[in-house]
Amino acid sequence: MAAEARNGRAVERDRLGAWVLKCNPSLWDLRALLDTGGRRLTSWAVHPSYRTRLVAPGDRVLFWVSGDGRDGLHRGVWGLGHTVSEVEPWVESSQGLWRSASDAASVRLRVEIDVRLLDEPVEDAELRAAGIDALEVQRQPFMANPSFVTRDQLEAIEPLLPEWPAAPAEPAEPAPHAVAANPVAGRRA
Repeated sequence: MAAEARNGRAVERDRLGAWVLKCNPSLWDLRALLDTGGRRLTSWAVHPSYRTRLVAPGDRVLFWVSGDGRDGLHRGVWGLGHTVSEVEPWVESSQGLWRSASDAASVRLRVEIDVRLLDEPVEDAELRAAGIDALEVQRQPFMANPSFVTRDQLEAIEPLLPEWPAAPAEPAEPAPHAVAANPVAGRRA
């Protein structure tokens, strides 16, 4: 990790602007959530790594949609919010909005979040047109969750975003149409 830190690619708390939690609509059915009126996410699956040990309550979150843009779900920032917990072990108890049972079964960790989906996503093309083209999620789109943006990168992105929601004082209570743990149901490991 020392080499990554020197070249600016490792996450360090003092450089962290926001975590980037990615959704690939070919694996998780974001369209189904949107079609039911869902506008809020309360947890998301993450991959075990040194990064998951750095996640802390109150960290900012960008919700990023990846993929090829089918079904009108274009790559870019689709939501803003905060983490409300540290990462915890998790096993999905149902397929929920995962497109396959095997993808649901692969979940091992999750982080509780309070993320509201944007009325108008900020597409990757808009970010690139504004000169924002070196985000980790743009350079390495297949990297596991969580990704990140630095403070400097977040400062460059913020003029394109609506006002960031305030961090919740308490862990988020699921709202109608809120989605927990990537799909709807799960249990602690």
